[in-house]
Amino acid sequence: MRPWRRVLVVLAVSQLVAPVVVSALAGDFLESGATNEALITPAGYAFSLWGVITLLCATTSLAVWRFGLGPSWETSLLVDASVVFVGFSLWLAVAAQDWLWATVAVFAVMVGALAHIMLLLVRHRSDLSCPPWLATLATVTFGLYLGWSSIAVFANVAAALIDSGVSPDAVPWQLVVLVAAAGFAVLLTVTLRGTVGYAAGVLWALVAIAIGAAQRDSVLLAATAAVAAVIVAGATAWSRRVS
Repeated sequence: MRPWRRVLVVLAVSQLVAPVVVSALAGDFLESGATNEALITPAGYAFSLWGVITLLCATTSLAVWRFGLGPSWETSLLVDASVVFVGFSLWLAVAAQDWLWATVAVFAVMVGALAHIMLLLVRHRSDLSCPPWLATLATVTFGLYLGWSSIAVFANVAAALIDSGVSPDAVPWQLVVLVAAAGFAVLLTVTLRGTVGYAAGVLWALVAIAIGAAQRDSVLLAATAAVAAVIVAGATAWSRRVS
């Protein structure tokens, strides 16, 4: 396990460095092109959450390196987390090249790995022998990461479709994408028993989409995102009550 703990720390730090390197080489690519044309693109302020997520990942990785998590599945979790951290840097690299369908593939892998991590942390929490604060930190960190990413993957689908020639101003197809994102979020919310970190990431994304759509004068999409946020909040409360 210890080698993987060290690998995780290195890769967590790489997430802090990657945005600086990619921006220096490719400029502020996220502010232009199909990546920013969809009506369901989150408002610009929302992307600051990446800074919080990457800092939490570095902090969590250092704590895991020092204390460990304990259970037999720790290595599996560390491998998944390593895949996620590599995926973050890879996503930036391919997005900078405008390979937008590749960004969808990368995000899909990241979401799959994050979902497995969260299933382990939430449904097998009793296996953990680490300090309680570390269990909470890890659950919040990876939950927040998954919450944001599970919506972002759909935003990347929208960007890729626009890059492929679909109209960025057409509401119906973006409504379908948004409803699919909301449905996926509700499913994960219930599966993960309403864990707070995940809910926070999803709500941050959906509120930002509502604001972004309103700024682009799409009342229907803004209202849909707002309703989706309310539904996710309700699913979170219900899941926590029954679990």
